[in-house]
Amino acid sequence: MGRFSKLETGKPDGAGAPKPASPPSPTGPLETVSYDYGYYVEQADRLFFTGQYAQALRLYSRALQTDNAQVYPWIGQVFSLLAMDQVKEADLWVTRAIEAFPNDATLLSLRALIFALRGMLNRAIGASDYAMTRGATAYSWLARGRILLEARNTNAPFCFDKALELAGNDDWKTAMHIGLIYFRHRMYSSALAHFRRACAIEMGNYFLWYHLGRCYHYLAFTEEAVQAFHRALELNPDFHEAERALHQAKRSNFLTRFFRRLFRRSK
Repeated sequence: MGRFSKLETGKPDGAGAPKPASPPSPTGPLETVSYDYGYYVEQADRLFFTGQYAQALRLYSRALQTDNAQVYPWIGQVFSLLAMDQVKEADLWVTRAIEAFPNDATLLSLRALIFALRGMLNRAIGASDYAMTRGATAYSWLARGRILLEARNTNAPFCFDKALELAGNDDWKTAMHIGLIYFRHRMYSSALAHFRRACAIEMGNYFLWYHLGRCYHYLAFTEEAVQAFHRALELNPDFHEAERALHQAKRSNFLTRFFRRLFRRSK
């Protein structure tokens, strides 16, 4: 997530991914060692963008305990909960956050998104309109784009383009967010374009390569999928989701070649 001006998320399929390289461990007692706000945010972001949403949630919370004058950890917590499909909990947290930051455009936009995820699309669009009057951010446009996707509105890509524009050309995390949103909606071609954009900037994120591979696989580019899964495993040999996906892609690639040869011989 990085800086606030630069943050559908997908399913929490980062099982088997490594824990933070340095303390505090997300599964251990965070209170035993004291770190500053920047450390917790950095570690939480790293966990979030490798699909380890539950651990990220804890460290965003720890960042907030370290400096409760910052809005960013609230945003990270809500994104983490939404990524885990915990919409009711996200609703509670965003409500608490808005009590502390009542005019924050991103928090108001996230509340609008939660309305949409709860099926209240008209209310969501109205709330999103209001949030935009408080000063649109990259995340405001990101949330609005997902709201419009939920409403099957064709203007969603425009909102995502605005999010990317505000985030800046060197930002890969917003592009990854958009890719995950499209991926969740099974719009694999659009997801692939944004994952590729993110990966062109950040080539060391195994979770990105894994999602590149999954998009390639669903789009029947099996050789590219195999290469992407290999790269994900080079970056994180313990990422079991990529290992399983690689096995599936290799099997699919073998069957594709086999039937192509069989078809040519039958001519």
